[in-house]
Amino acid sequence: MPHPYVPNLVELQMLGELNYRRLGKLVRGHEDDDAWHFTIHTAGQQSRLSLELMEESRFTAQVKLTFAPEIAIKLPFSSELTMTVRLYHDVGIAEITDGHRHYQGAYPYPNDDMHHRDEKFRLNQQLADLLELCLKHGHRMYDLPDFQFA
Repeated sequence: MPHPYVPNLVELQMLGELNYRRLGKLVRGHEDDDAWHFTIHTAGQQSRLSLELMEESRFTAQVKLTFAPEIAIKLPFSSELTMTVRLYHDVGIAEITDGHRHYQGAYPYPNDDMHHRDEKFRLNQQLADLLELCLKHGHRMYDLPDFQFA
């Protein structure tokens, strides 16, 4: 009989704390904005990462993250990735939600939704990878004022 998956809560919390710090670095100096856009150049590919503030309260914020290639690629599926990130300001943790509910720490396997046993950790690791990619290879895109001819 296989052993049940037991999530490593210390590892999951540490990942959430690091993701909170990564997000903080990306918006540093522009905390009062409600959207942040970055272009990322890696190995001949250009992508965009956008963060949009959806909700904010005293202790939490909800941000929509969108990541996609800058040039549309014709594929039989969407090449755009969208995720909802909840920030807990009082404890300094960021975690992926689906916008309506939180992911469970562990799922039985197999399951009807096809979640991995460690789905929550994998999604938060994917967030970490995207934020690190943006921190290492990304450049902030500023909204430029409309140019007018004299």
